[in-house]
Amino acid sequence: MMKRYPFLILGLAALGFLVLGAADTAWGQGRGQGFRTCPYAPYTCKVSNLCRPLNDRGKVVQVRTEMIQEGMYPGMALLVDTKSHGQVLVHLGPVWYLERQEFTINPGDEVGIKGMCDKLDGKMVVVAYELTKGDYVLHLRDAQGRPNWEAWRKR
Repeated sequence: MMKRYPFLILGLAALGFLVLGAADTAWGQGRGQGFRTCPYAPYTCKVSNLCRPLNDRGKVVQVRTEMIQEGMYPGMALLVDTKSHGQVLVHLGPVWYLERQEFTINPGDEVGIKGMCDKLDGKMVVVAYELTKGDYVLHLRDAQGRPNWEAWRKR
């Protein structure tokens, strides 16, 4: 009986290492997997009744990374030369979310924009609900402005 204990202990240790090794690879797959707090909140107008819906098309002039508010994750924004509003800054969403959507936007691309617009420092700023490029649609927010990257919703 005493000769079996070392084999039993060795077997349990090997099993433990296998379980921990498999769990480590499952938890560590992909870029940025795991729990992440999301400081993005639905965009609200600073002055009521000032924000207006926008539905326009245009050519992408610049793709940039910036933040709408202090404390947010860096977000992707586009400078778009629209047909009816001139140059418009379009906020899409956090970079970490958009990296997972498998799409590309480059300067010169023709895009359609649906969103909510506001004036900030005399320039038109749009928070996009939906972006279209050719036959593809990138859904970013619902009609109330709640981001698709937030899992919890109020009823």
